[in-house]
Amino acid sequence: MDNSAAKSYIYAKASGLIGKSFTGERTSLLFNVKTMGQLWTLIFNSQPPLLPEVLLARQIEDQAFKNLMSQYVYFLNQFDKRQKILELPLKIFDADNLKTVGAALCAGEKDCPPLNDLGAFSQFNFKAWPDIAKITEGSDYSWYNSVPDIHEQQKNDYHIDIQMVKSFWKELHTLSGDDFTILINLFKTEYTLKNIVWALRLKINYQMSKEEIIQNLIYVSDAPTKEDPIAAPALAILDKETDVWEDWANWRYASLLNPHTAGEIWSLDPSWIEEKGRIKFTKMARLAFHQNPMSLSSIIGWFKVKSFELSCIRTAVESLRLGISNQEAMNTVGIIER
Repeated sequence: MDNSAAKSYIYAKASGLIGKSFTGERTSLLFNVKTMGQLWTLIFNSQPPLLPEVLLARQIEDQAFKNLMSQYVYFLNQFDKRQKILELPLKIFDADNLKTVGAALCAGEKDCPPLNDLGAFSQFNFKAWPDIAKITEGSDYSWYNSVPDIHEQQKNDYHIDIQMVKSFWKELHTLSGDDFTILINLFKTEYTLKNIVWALRLKINYQMSKEEIIQNLIYVSDAPTKEDPIAAPALAILDKETDVWEDWANWRYASLLNPHTAGEIWSLDPSWIEEKGRIKFTKMARLAFHQNPMSLSSIIGWFKVKSFELSCIRTAVESLRLGISNQEAMNTVGIIER
């Protein structure tokens, strides 16, 4: 189809799928079931395979991922000639695969770990396991051509993230009009919040210095400076005391903070910010889907909402497997107050 017809067709199909998705008010349904079999039936509307619970748990996650990929790839294939930016959301999963492989090789594992199946949309030759140079040969990450030690592996993961984010940022700037405005805002919000949560965890949980934290931030310019659009907000909070409410009361993202009661001891909780941030971002993605129908931004907004659904499904599986209460599990994805 030409671009206009493809976008119209995709929007109609995507609207039906998002209405049936386990997001918004329907998210809690995932956490009200008692067994893996019930979860399978709820999600896929069919009888579950006759498998032990442990294997069924993996099957649910695999099938949910395959459904998301097949739906999105089906959308992409409607275009006679699609814009590169539509493929970039898939590259996030591809980059995760490379990091998973790097970690497995670093740990000396003999078998290739389970990976996200992206079919023709993967730029890596994972069949070449365990030869990392052949896996990445001809890809954008061909520099990753030797098995790392633990310190190198962490550095490689960081460089993968930086390269991926910069490629997304560059492609965003080929857009114009509403698509550019909506998607640049979505992108900046997503990675700004990730930087903030990561910086706070490094500061609180690992007692890293300000200089060490800066070296771990994601950025899209030449360095993580106060001029960088996604690193700057995290840099701005590094000198704040994490147990002094007054330091945070007027913060730009104060609505994401764990509650404060006057006269009581308060300490910032990065997990709370992450949960609330996830909900904030998913609402923005849903708005992007509806705000500019039949557009690039609506397609990517749909993918982000459905990616949140996948995350919720994985959390529901994990909560059943570990016997975690439904309230605690829902807290993890930020859908109810704690």
